[in-house]
Formats: sequence, structure tokens, C-alpha cells
Amino acid sequence: MATTAPHVGGATGQPEQKHHMNPALISMLLFIGSELMLFASLFTAYFFIRYGVANETWPPLKADGQPFELPVLMTLVNTVFLVTSSFTLWWGEKRLAAGDNKGLIRGLWVTILLGGTFLLIQLNEYAHLGFTPQDRAFSGAFYTLTGFHGAHVLVGLIVLGLCLRRAYMRDFSTTYHTPLTAGSYYWHFVDIVWVLLFILVYLV
Repeated sequence: MATTAPHVGGATGQPEQKHHMNPALISMLLFIGSELMLFASLFTAYFFIRYGVANETWPPLKADGQPFELPVLMTLVNTVFLVTSSFTLWWGEKRLAAGDNKGLIRGLWVTILLGGTFLLIQLNEYAHLGFTPQDRAFSGAFYTLTGFHGAHVLVGLIVLGLCLRRAYMRDFSTTYHTPLTAGSYYWHFVDIVWVLLFILVYLV
């Protein structure tokens, strides 16, 4: 008697791996690990400059001799925007898991808008800080840390923009969403790094 071969996988015909990590996601995690080491080295340099050999006065002094303070309150609001973007991305992924592609699109749009707002506020902060990367060792370390992070946010926005394009094309489904998940991992990593940066640089 003839038997029918069991159906495995989705539209691509590839078997699903329910108990094993997707190789693409493992690659993203390894990449995030390398980025983590990069930021760890930048944080180490920052604290070495601030508390080590440079022995600079902080906050730095303006031309009139008055100390300049970082805009902590505005940066706190900006931090809320970025942290919220992680939740909107998570919500979009949950909507996709429920079969709601429009919900995913809405979640991606809100996430991108929040991330873009974060960058604009960061640029506005640079324009009004009152010191430049060339002024002192500390200011150089500050701009390097925040600038590298801003570059990572920009890359994340590009990745999410590509995911949004694919969402409009309905490339993602409840069974296939690896590029979206990889982009989500990266975005959450960028958000976590900023929270640490805000606490250690703006508050401590």
C-alpha cells in the first residue's frame, strides 16, 4: 500500500528546526558579541581617561570658566524614546506571530520613527554641548562613545527599513521571519548599550 511522505517545512520545502538555533541567528549573535567587545573597550578607555592618567576636571569648563553640564533630562527623554522602540518592535513581532502582517508593519514604522527621533535629538545635543571632540581627552572619549552608538542606531534603522520593505512584500510569515528576528536582536542590543551608556556617562 502506498504511503504519503510527511510534509516538512514551509513554502521553501526546508525542514523546520524547532529545537535548534538558526545558523543565521547564530551568526548575528556572534556579530553582536564582537560589537559587545568593541563597546567594552570604548567604555574602558572612557573610564581610564576620566579617572586615570588624564586627571581632568569634570564637567569641563566653558570659556567663561563655568562648568558645563550634560543635558541629563533631555537625554533621559531621548532614552525613553529608544527603549520604547524596543517594545514597539517586540509588539510588531508578536503581531506577525499571530498572522497580522499589518500589525508588523505598524510596529516597524513606529520603531523606525522613534529611532529616527533619537538620532535627531542626539544631533541637536551635539550642536549645543559647548565643547568639541578636540577640546579635551574626556570630550574626545564622550563623542567617540556616543558617536559610535549613533552609527549603530543608523545601521539598525537601515536594517529595520529593509525589513519594513519585505513586510510590505509579505516576505515574512509565522514560519519564516529570520531576517526580522536577526534585525530585532541587533536593535535590542543597541538599546541595551545606550541604557548602559546613559547611566555610566550621564548619571555617574
